[in-house]
Amino acid sequence: MLLIAVTLAAYHGIEANSFHFDDWHNILLNPALQLDDFTLAGLLDAARGASLPHRPIASITFAIDWWRGGGDRAAHFLVTNLVLHGATGIAVFAFLLQTLGKANADHAPLRRIIAAGLAAAWWLAQPIHVQAVSYVVQRMTELAALFSVLSVWAYVQGRTARRGRTPWWGLSLLPLLSLMLGALSKQNAWISPALMLMAEFLVLRQHSDLVRSRLDKGLLALPVALGFLGLAALLVDGPFSEWILHGYAWRDFTLTERLLTQPKVVLFHFSQLMWPLPDRFSLDHDIEIVRSAASPQFWLPMGAVLAWTLSGIWLAFQRSTRLAAFFVLWVPVTLLIESTVVPLELVFEHRMYLPSVGVAGLIAFGLARTPGRTFLPACAAVAFATTFGIWSTQQRLPHWRSEISLLENSTRHAPNSVRVWNELGLKYLEQGNLELARQAIDRANQIEPRWGDGYPFVNRGVLLEAMGLRDQALAVYEETIRLFPNQVLGYNNRGLVHLRAGEFELAASDFDRAIETDPEYAPAWTNRGTTNYLRGKAAAALPDFEKAVRLSPRESIAWHYLARIYATHGRQADAAAARLRACRLGVARDCTE
Repeated sequence: MLLIAVTLAAYHGIEANSFHFDDWHNILLNPALQLDDFTLAGLLDAARGASLPHRPIASITFAIDWWRGGGDRAAHFLVTNLVLHGATGIAVFAFLLQTLGKANADHAPLRRIIAAGLAAAWWLAQPIHVQAVSYVVQRMTELAALFSVLSVWAYVQGRTARRGRTPWWGLSLLPLLSLMLGALSKQNAWISPALMLMAEFLVLRQHSDLVRSRLDKGLLALPVALGFLGLAALLVDGPFSEWILHGYAWRDFTLTERLLTQPKVVLFHFSQLMWPLPDRFSLDHDIEIVRSAASPQFWLPMGAVLAWTLSGIWLAFQRSTRLAAFFVLWVPVTLLIESTVVPLELVFEHRMYLPSVGVAGLIAFGLARTPGRTFLPACAAVAFATTFGIWSTQQRLPHWRSEISLLENSTRHAPNSVRVWNELGLKYLEQGNLELARQAIDRANQIEPRWGDGYPFVNRGVLLEAMGLRDQALAVYEETIRLFPNQVLGYNNRGLVHLRAGEFELAASDFDRAIETDPEYAPAWTNRGTTNYLRGKAAAALPDFEKAVRLSPRESIAWHYLARIYATHGRQADAAAARLRACRLGVARDCTE
């Protein structure tokens, strides 16, 4: 009941928040998730149609939220996220209670319950988790953490259950089931076998020899062998190295730079846990990329990470501190996948969702070991930290009300981020706030107009068009084509200027060039189809529109014209479906036809 109360107190008002960024292509624009009837076939379609094909479990839950009345309303999805956060907190509580019991069965049960409960409450209240809870698509992170914790809990429970006891015989399969559910929610759950291995040696063998047989030596050598194999696969040309290196082709940093910068990022996230003031959290952060191993920005944080890890290894050899070693090592082990070679963003706060369980474990371990006279003051300190976390989370929650509020907050934490200013300018433009849009886009161009192959540069033209300055906008697009020939928006946006002026031949030529530059850019197909349709070439427009919606289901104009073309061809069912999609995407006239 305490954990449920903490969850509700920390996230009161979350239902007022909205969808953001990746929610669009993962959920709102994915027709496979728009479940109208709750059927097994519909759930299977949602799994098969997942935007990220290796994460079908999360997609099934999104489809259920859509079916139960959510549709395009974020509240239903966010309430589910909150329930999952609370469930994960309860799983953390059960896990901590279990491990404390294995460490010292002589401790009073009430003391263990208080220690585990306060630590789990602290974990639930941490504002660093707002990104995982209030960003709908990060339900994947919640599910992966929930099933990872359950897999380790089930492993320990199954290993210590008496044979023949009916309630527990199935626990031999539960760790595997939890592992698969977690891995099919998000790939970082594949770290669970390493956590089970740690639990075998550091939780179950706290009062006996650490290594008992050759099999034990082999198990301990296995992670080292896998690490060397992974390194070899990265260094040798092959599918793994190709996949890793391909992901860096469109990043602002290299693999080496990411490895050099991550120790600093990990320490920053750890400091957020220790000092969780609300103004220390953001979607984006200005983290300077480290480019040399000789830099103090690398070797000082790396030294701290190594010291933490080596202290965990040292504690593992002391029988009285093996549980502490388990939780110390939990943190670097759970960061192995997302904070090493994988070409992800440098900084994302939701990555600490599972690793922070190790910090909660250390809090529980410390409380359980606190001498009698200081136990109550120690509990009061953790309760105060939890209360502070609730307040901080409440302060941070409104930042996620809309994409604009989120980006505005990001500008305070990442004032030199071209991406943040550029995206904020476009959002202001969508709202019709031209002056704020101008200020944001100008700021992006002051920092680096060449970012994204001239993305801020070309958006000056978009702003000028919105201000009614057609000729000046056209000049910007022509300059974009000259300076950034691989920037598809130069051709596409110039074509739109010609299209609005009724200059169909010039428009079609520009859209042809845009498609040649980037065949995956859906709006160019939509615009070429629109040009052909308006000049009476519906047959030529049809494949362009169909290609556009295959590339991006968010192409509302393509759906609008597809409905018209399908209707003229007698394909009434297809026309109705296309009209519904256009209506949901904001084409008001398709909502009344």
